Amino acid sequence: MTTKKAGSPEPTFESVWKTLSAIDCSDKAEKKNGLTYLSWAWAWGIMMEHYPEARYDFLVEERDDANTCTVWCKVTINDLERMMWLPVMDYKNKAIANPDARAISDTRMRCLTKCLAMFGLGHYIYAGEDLPPSGDAAEEKPAPKEKPKAKAKPKAEPKAEAPAEPQSDTIANEEEADGVLSFLCSTADTFATATENDLIEFWKNNKKTIDLLDQGYPEHFNQLKAHFSALRASLKESNDE
Repeated sequence: MTTKKAGSPEPTFESVWKTLSAIDCSDKAEKKNGLTYLSWAWAWGIMMEHYPEARYDFLVEERDDANTCTVWCKVTINDLERMMWLPVMDYKNKAIANPDARAISDTRMRCLTKCLAMFGLGHYIYAGEDLPPSGDAAEEKPAPKEKPKAKAKPKAEPKAEAPAEPQSDTIANEEEADGVLSFLCSTADTFATATENDLIEFWKNNKKTIDLLDQGYPEHFNQLKAHFSALRASLKESNDE
């Protein structure tokens, strides 16, 4: 257990991020309805091991005209403060009208873990990554590359050369966002027999369009991230066999 010792320097955003972002949360995360969730109890336990002076507060919920609810959480470590928000959603990740106390309570704790990610703990989960950033992980990346070379099928497949979605400057409405999401997901599915690097390259080639989803249609963006994360995990498993 690591705790702050007398005379040790005050934590900074940089030092906290360096400490928490290096922690592998893989065995504490669970997938549900295409999204990855981290146990709030475990996450807070890790925070207490490293920063026992940390505290959290839930702010007053926000309600809109449709009576959907957004919860807010603030986490503080000494003078360091981060805030995060999260709408109360159903199993389809759609905002709930008139949510009950249980739905609000559950969302509060998910919002807490998301706020902890702003300090670095499990941040890679919300970024759609499967592994935390670390030197060891980076060194192991070339290994999966070698395995597909021995397989004739992935090399013969032209799927990695699939054309990217035209990079438009805007997504005008919900209907267009649905179309973009459908295109990206269905095209990404063609990489199911390719390699993880091919899938990552496809994401990079369509970054401009994906950013438009992120900025204007967050629910579509979250669905896209979940889809890519599932495909990436599948490719990792097949390459490890």
